[in-house]
Amino acid sequence: MEKVGVWVADDRFDLTALNVAFAGLPVVSASVELVNSWSGDLEELAADLLERFADDVSWCRVANDVHSVTEGSAEVRLTPRPDDPGWHAELFHAEGWKSQQGARIPAECRWQYARYADRRHEARESCLEVADLRAAAAKDGAAGVDNLVRHQQVQLAEWYAALDEFISSVHTAESIPEWAVLVAKDELMDWHRTREYLTSAVVEYHRGDVGPRPDTVFGNLCFRFSKAELELAPSPAH
Repeated sequence: MEKVGVWVADDRFDLTALNVAFAGLPVVSASVELVNSWSGDLEELAADLLERFADDVSWCRVANDVHSVTEGSAEVRLTPRPDDPGWHAELFHAEGWKSQQGARIPAECRWQYARYADRRHEARESCLEVADLRAAAAKDGAAGVDNLVRHQQVQLAEWYAALDEFISSVHTAESIPEWAVLVAKDELMDWHRTREYLTSAVVEYHRGDVGPRPDTVFGNLCFRFSKAELELAPSPAH
C-alpha cells in the first residue's frame, strides 16, 4: 500500500507510475482533491480508476470529457490534458448520472449541466451561520464581518448566474423542457436555503435570536431568469 500526503501548486499530482490508461491514452495526473479522497493511497486510487473506466463498466462521454456513471455522488471524470497526450482525473461535484437527479438529464444535455455544476461548485462553499460572523468579528472586527457577508453575496450571485446560463442553454424556441424545470427547481431550493442561512445569520448577528429556521422555505416563490420564470410551489405533502 502506497500512501502519500500531497500538496502541489497546480493541483496536479503525477500518476504516470501507476500505468493506468483509458482509450489508449495514459491517465497521467489527478487532482489533489481526488488523491486526498483516497487518503493518499495511490494503489487504491489506481484500482478505482481501472474499475470505473474499464471497457465493460458504465461510463459516458460528456463533450471532450469522460465521466464515470454511478448512482451516488462521487463521480470521477477524465479530462484531456492540454499540454500532452493523456488524461487528468478529478472529482465531478454533482449527483451521479444514474441518480434521480442525473437520470433526468438527457445524454445530449449532460455537457450543459456539467458546465453548470462546475460553476456552482466554485461559487458554493457552505451555509453561513452566526458563529461564522462572530469568528470574523473576533479576528478582523466589523470589516471582517462585512467582507464575509459580501463574499457570500458574490457567491450567491455567481451561483444564480450559473443556473441562469444553464436554463438559457437548454431553453427551446417554445419553452424550457420539463426535465430542466425539475432540475432547476431542485437547485433553487438549495440556493434559496443557502440565501436564507445568510440573511438569518446577519439578522441574528445584529439583532439577536431569529427563532427556528427551516431548512427550506416553502411558499410560492417566483424566480425570474433571462428566458423563463420558475415558481417554487409547496409540495402537496405540505
